[in-house]
Amino acid sequence: MKVKFYTLGCKVNQYETQALIEDLAGYGFTVTRGKADFCVINTCSVTAKADSKSREIIRRARKENPQTKIAVSGCLAQRNNASIPGVDYIIPQDSKHQLAGIIAASVGLAIRRSHKNIWSLGINDFFNSRAFVKVQDGCDNLCSFCKVPYIRGTSSSRPADEAIQEVKRLLPKHPEIILTGINLALYGKDLRPRVSLTGLIQSILGLKDFGRLRLSSLEPAMISADLIKLFSHPKICPHVHLPFQSGDNRMLAAMNKKATGALYLDLVSKFRQAVPQIAVSCDILVGFPGEDESAFRNTIAFLEKVRPMRVHIFTFSGREGTRYQGWQPKDPRTAVQRSQALKRICVDFSRQYQQDFCGKTLTMVTEEFIDGWTSGYTENYLRVSVNKRLPVGGLIPVRLVGTKDRRLVAEI
Repeated sequence: MKVKFYTLGCKVNQYETQALIEDLAGYGFTVTRGKADFCVINTCSVTAKADSKSREIIRRARKENPQTKIAVSGCLAQRNNASIPGVDYIIPQDSKHQLAGIIAASVGLAIRRSHKNIWSLGINDFFNSRAFVKVQDGCDNLCSFCKVPYIRGTSSSRPADEAIQEVKRLLPKHPEIILTGINLALYGKDLRPRVSLTGLIQSILGLKDFGRLRLSSLEPAMISADLIKLFSHPKICPHVHLPFQSGDNRMLAAMNKKATGALYLDLVSKFRQAVPQIAVSCDILVGFPGEDESAFRNTIAFLEKVRPMRVHIFTFSGREGTRYQGWQPKDPRTAVQRSQALKRICVDFSRQYQQDFCGKTLTMVTEEFIDGWTSGYTENYLRVSVNKRLPVGGLIPVRLVGTKDRRLVAEI
């Protein structure tokens, strides 16, 4: 039997897809990119745009392969299953760990084992040289714009020994490990005995033949001084992603972010004291209810102080179950214009950060070879390309030389 996967959304979803692929392989299913007996769509629902894209993929899957059995899983299936017509299986996020058994049973196969919960899923391999390892799920924050806590529940952590064993399994093939979660900074607070994210990282760094470690998004208000100090370790990638969302204090309060622009700036300063040229990337939300020109200008002024090397800009949409469910702006064009203005500004930040490293030697993880170019990410999250075939899955020292055809070019 053949199965085809579509995965939308975050690193956690991508990890969970890999776990489902391996779970189905235990029943004899093989993954294909072509015609398939089953199609699994692992959806995202963080924004209205994500909902729309998930539904578009569902329609495309049915059109491309009318005879396939379609299983829709993930966050859209958790809270919006009534809005997903014309599919064969709807498997909510809180039942995702049962997906392989459900599909196997539908073709008469005996269920091999019963998974207790989402932490029953694990991986032995990953589709990329840089492997994601999920160690945390859910969120306790209840930001007023976010429906994720109502989908994935409160924060839960993977036992440290299980996470460490998975990292050990991945090390032979994957020179970079990325710890990921819905709110990674909450890791360990629910474990007994309690384990900190810093403690987990220290244990991983002590593993033999370890390459390098990257952390996914960290909620700024929850980052400890000990964690910041740890970034000076030579095997931790000098890159931190911070979901600021805004630089205006009034907007941050309305978002229930429990932070201020001053706290954010102080945090960035501490990171740069620990690692002077650390890469700072961030999220910014435009069009939030009540965002006026003054609030928007405050965010611009904030970003000009932070000068992030990369910014993910997205437009507010009222999500189900949140304070702003169903909210619609008086003039949608305003948010679009502000998003475009931010993108223009942030291109300059990115360009300047890249220029700061031209002529310097960094280390890239080789991820793919296409059209004569080997590409991958450096430790400080610069996507670079070398005009030469290099072995995929290696850690290669490269010297940055400039840009060409929108590529950041490096040489051996």
